[in-house]
Amino acid sequence: MELKQVYALYFNDLYRYLFSLSKNHADAEDLLQETFAKAYIVLLTDEIEEIKPWLFKVGYYTYIDHFRKGKRTILTNEFSQVDLNTPENIIVENDAYIELLRYLEDIKPIEKQAILLCDVHDCTYEQAATILDIKLNTLKSHLVRGRKKIREMLSKEGS
Repeated sequence: MELKQVYALYFNDLYRYLFSLSKNHADAEDLLQETFAKAYIVLLTDEIEEIKPWLFKVGYYTYIDHFRKGKRTILTNEFSQVDLNTPENIIVENDAYIELLRYLEDIKPIEKQAILLCDVHDCTYEQAATILDIKLNTLKSHLVRGRKKIREMLSKEGS
């Protein structure tokens, strides 16, 4: 698959995933650019069978490397995304996504990653386990615990 196709198919999903990790549009853009640069280099020589989980894994490790080394750069351009939804729908979706991220901050990082990959970004359990480099049953355990904690937080807030 060509990089143009990969970019067109997974740009939005990967951006949202990286934004959920970094909580900053500029950092997410930077991470996205680094991820696609790394993907370009690999795709020149290798054929990747399951591109989405591989791309998310590259993005995840790019995020880890980026913040471990303290490489924080500020981009001046705001991210613009063409969306055919109405402005009201966009605002509601963004608010719900920000609300979910707020809840995810209160659970363990591995549970957060499991929920983001499986529930938000529609990765299969196998893909998510590969991305996080953990066993399938371990991923399922983290997913169950994380979902339970989120439900408890929602029920407490609703009371």
